[in-house]
Amino acid sequence: MSSSARGPEGREGHGTSRATAWVLYDLGNTVYAASLTYLFTPWFAEQNGRSGLGAMQTVSMVLAALVVPWLGAVCDATRRTRTVLTLSTLACIGGMATWAWVGSPAALLAGLLVANVGYNAALLAYNALLPSVAAPTRQGLVSGIGTGVGYLGTILVLVLLPIGAGGDPARFLHAGLLFLLFALPCMVLVRDQRAPAARPSEPAFRAMLDTVRSLPRHPAMLWFLVGNFFLVDVINTAILFFYDYTVSVFGAGGRTNVTALGTTMELAEYGALAGLLLNVLALLGGVVLGLRADASPLGILRVSAVMLFLALATGAGFAGNSPTIYLLTMVPLGAIGLAGTWTAGRKLVLLLAPPDRAGAYFGLYGITVKLSVVGSTVYGGLADAVGPRTAILAQSVQLLLGLGCLALVRVPPPRQASAR
Repeated sequence: MSSSARGPEGREGHGTSRATAWVLYDLGNTVYAASLTYLFTPWFAEQNGRSGLGAMQTVSMVLAALVVPWLGAVCDATRRTRTVLTLSTLACIGGMATWAWVGSPAALLAGLLVANVGYNAALLAYNALLPSVAAPTRQGLVSGIGTGVGYLGTILVLVLLPIGAGGDPARFLHAGLLFLLFALPCMVLVRDQRAPAARPSEPAFRAMLDTVRSLPRHPAMLWFLVGNFFLVDVINTAILFFYDYTVSVFGAGGRTNVTALGTTMELAEYGALAGLLLNVLALLGGVVLGLRADASPLGILRVSAVMLFLALATGAGFAGNSPTIYLLTMVPLGAIGLAGTWTAGRKLVLLLAPPDRAGAYFGLYGITVKLSVVGSTVYGGLADAVGPRTAILAQSVQLLLGLGCLALVRVPPPRQASAR
């Protein structure tokens, strides 16, 4: 892809520098997700429990679900997708910064609310910019590379910042600066290159409602969105509680260290090792699956759902009993499930949505991501009440429902998809 290429009507085409900037943003926003999992969650849970955290996660994602579809319609109507990306990213980083300076649980949860809404609003704009950095035949590949490289963000957090319940709150500020560093190229170089909207004066809210009303006419998109809702419900829970779950189950009974892969280590080190392995494998999985995402995104998504289900089963079966088998089963299975869901999901939206309404349909796709927070609330409550194993097994219900919905999805032939 040449950065000097020109698209229709003299507009700039897809450039290598813009694709690189887009991929780097995925690395940056993964720093936020990793900070939530490995820094904020265990730190907050140790002091205040998990129930309040799970509940605020739900509240923030519901709020994001109300805001994001409207922003998607705004992006379609105004093509100011980069502006939405920039403002939302700065809001997320600002929310993270408050964790470093405030101490009360209510203020910390308020910072989480702002950060989560900003993160998810930015993710909508980021996804909607994919057609502006990659040609249709390469969108799955670029999406997969973004997914894979994005997991470097978690690796950076694990390597550079002190994880777990202890540590200086200033590390949240450092994480926010990392996010900003990798987000800047995308905010500067990538803009929405779609032609001006045919009806730029149409109110964004009305456009959003029109998109919702159109779903029954697009059953494949409808079933995909519902299935994705259930899959991402499990993923959101895993992202939030993975480290906390791993350390809790292996630390039951007061145990302070474990032996895995022939080495004895402290629980915090073992949790970091599990997270590092998960993200290295997800990085590789995102790149490899990206090579197939343009040809078979639906197949990848279905396989990813199966992998997530097996990860839950092995995670519950071996957690607390065999540290080595846990690393060799639950972690790689979960990595494939995570990488495949994000890589294939973005490509499927572009295949199933009318090209001129990509922002609006990414907004609806965002709803399935944002409202998929039932699992985090259930996990938080069950983990405090009856233990983390029962809490993690409860997530299997959503996965089975998601697989059933994905079985009903039919991707239209390329000619039909491009003609709509």
